[in-house]
Amino acid sequence: MFDDIYSKKFGPRFIRTIVIGFRSVARTKADSNVEAEVQLVFSEASTEPVPSNTDIVETLKEAVTNPTSSFNLPLDPTSITVIKSLQIIPLTIITNGTFVAALSNKNSTEFQNRASLIKTGLEPFFLADYPKSFSTISVTNFSDAGVKLRSVPKIRNSMDVVFGTDAVLPNSTQIMNTIVRAARNNTLPFQIFTSSIIINGTEFSSAEVSSSISMMTASFLVAVSLLVPWIH
Repeated sequence: MFDDIYSKKFGPRFIRTIVIGFRSVARTKADSNVEAEVQLVFSEASTEPVPSNTDIVETLKEAVTNPTSSFNLPLDPTSITVIKSLQIIPLTIITNGTFVAALSNKNSTEFQNRASLIKTGLEPFFLADYPKSFSTISVTNFSDAGVKLRSVPKIRNSMDVVFGTDAVLPNSTQIMNTIVRAARNNTLPFQIFTSSIIINGTEFSSAEVSSSISMMTASFLVAVSLLVPWIH
């Protein structure tokens, strides 16, 4: 049932449901619940972001409360809770490129192609620097950088850098160093202008460096756990 619900909602982003276990939760001496803990697995290969905790919970609640839904487990919708989730560091970098209106539409071919370009270009550097904690990069937005440097048109690329649920997050200096290292690599299929790098809403600056590699990364799985008590 979970596979059906989340596949319909999130399409190829969703991979599968893993049942972790069940526990008895007593309500009264005469009545008890069974608490189910499940894990929802999403694909890191997708250029679309992993669904938020709110989206995950509301999707299940809607299925439970919708009278036309095929969901038939006697589940208490008020008990649905995300108990573990991915950790996200918002990151914005400026690269070369001409911004076009289609880049504002996440469903457009232009958005998907550029998101894949940014994702596959940067992920190897984060994976190398944070092999035990890094999960994926999800591009969230493109916009016109608004200024030109040496007549080079530029695009502002906003993304979420995603780390594991129990990972120790790198600090802003470490993230900055990863971006600068990528910029200096000179093999990426785009230029990175390190004079403006925004990490967690704070702008950092380094000497302007250009770069550019096309390195495909293997697809990981991203997991989100839910604690779902349901009436026994």
